Amino acid sequence: MRKVGFCRNKAEMVKRFRNLFSLVVISVFLMACALGTDRVKLHDPLTYKPAEGGGTKVAYADVPGVKTITGEKIRMIIKKVEDRRPDTSRIGAKKNTYGMKMGSIDLEEGVVFLEVFKKNLSNCFELAGYEIIPDKEKGKGFVEAEIGTFWVTFIPGFARVDAKSLVTFSVRLFEPEANKEVWSGMFDGSGMVSSGLAVTRGMYEESINRAYAEAMRKFYTAISDEKVKNLLTK
Repeated sequence: MRKVGFCRNKAEMVKRFRNLFSLVVISVFLMACALGTDRVKLHDPLTYKPAEGGGTKVAYADVPGVKTITGEKIRMIIKKVEDRRPDTSRIGAKKNTYGMKMGSIDLEEGVVFLEVFKKNLSNCFELAGYEIIPDKEKGKGFVEAEIGTFWVTFIPGFARVDAKSLVTFSVRLFEPEANKEVWSGMFDGSGMVSSGLAVTRGMYEESINRAYAEAMRKFYTAISDEKVKNLLTK
């Protein structure tokens, strides 16, 4: 009986050791994945679409509501675009299960978010029936914009890992003759991608692109409204 009890206790000890060892290995794996800087690609927000069925790959499709504008376009100047983010050196942080920062998330090498944002802003205006012209020319109005948030946070856990993103920016339209603000809007978007223990760079990329696409599409819808256009053409 003592021998049977001893064997049983030994088996339980081995089982506990294996479970503890597995937990340590998983923790080390998650910590290693969180170290360093992961670089992600920022896609065109008006054509971005996550792959069907989930995952981290992307597919492209036309955005509903984007249509060819006929007739005379409203001439606009993008006068000032400012990046008001508290930290412009990166676009995200990776943390461990205790909330400690372990690494960074950023765009591809050489890509400056402010420049990409200006390009996407101009594209939305062009598709909505405006014509972006140089600052020296005369237009129906001018634009000022501010980036407030463009951030993704990676938080690992023992059961799953999350990549949460938030994007916010504001846009104001001015009538040039009186230098008077005629319209303004605040636009935001959020992204959330969860997974099991598998950690991939694609999680951060999908999360931030979801948030950015949502915010930019809200902006496109707003400036496509005829009521907004009439403020500049009446």
